[in-house]
Amino acid sequence: MNNDVRSVAELRVLVGYLGEQAPAWWSSRFFGPQAAAFLAPVFARSRFLAQCQGVSAAAARLHDEFIGVGRALHLFRLPEVFEQAVASVLMDPQFEAQIGVHIASREQALARLQAIGRAARADEGPIVVGDWNDALDEVLKTIAGLYHDAFSKGIKTFPYLREA
Repeated sequence: MNNDVRSVAELRVLVGYLGEQAPAWWSSRFFGPQAAAFLAPVFARSRFLAQCQGVSAAAARLHDEFIGVGRALHLFRLPEVFEQAVASVLMDPQFEAQIGVHIASREQALARLQAIGRAARADEGPIVVGDWNDALDEVLKTIAGLYHDAFSKGIKTFPYLREA
């Protein structure tokens, strides 16, 4: 589960960052240059976590709007035990330093998505990628590939898993 949790955390950061870039999928700017200065006084030790949680909330709202809420799980809405594990990864300074290199620009974030993903063809709107019981590491590669293709094409896709 540990590798899957790190993969989910990395995907959230990459997709969250790219979702704020033009053409933006949502209107938050948690990874914008002013956000760090705004958040630092309030979240001195957990600024990066606050950025990730903020962008995740914005992304979850949009994903829920298109996918619906219920027996579906997506990158930004997972079972609570998984959410807690992802939050602990996001608080790791080593993880923050490693992922920071990949969110320095849109091109670097797209390159990282391509590197960790499996080539996939994204369509506009929601797309089911499997069940929660499926091998999560393989599903995450497909999800990364779908997001990479969608951001490259300038379309919005919303991969999700059926809850078992």
